[in-house]
Amino acid sequence: MDRYVDDSTVFVHIRRIRERIEVDPSHPIYLLTVRGLGYKLVKGNGVK
Repeated sequence: MDRYVDDSTVFVHIRRIRERIEVDPSHPIYLLTVRGLGYKLVKGNGVK
């Protein structure tokens, strides 16, 4: 069964994840956007 996933669906999920794991979701340090590739989850380095 093929499903169509809109880009905005992905953006909403990423935003919700960032709201849960980031101190300041508008300036992420754990879940980063890699232009042209997607997203990268970075291990925390103690920065707050």
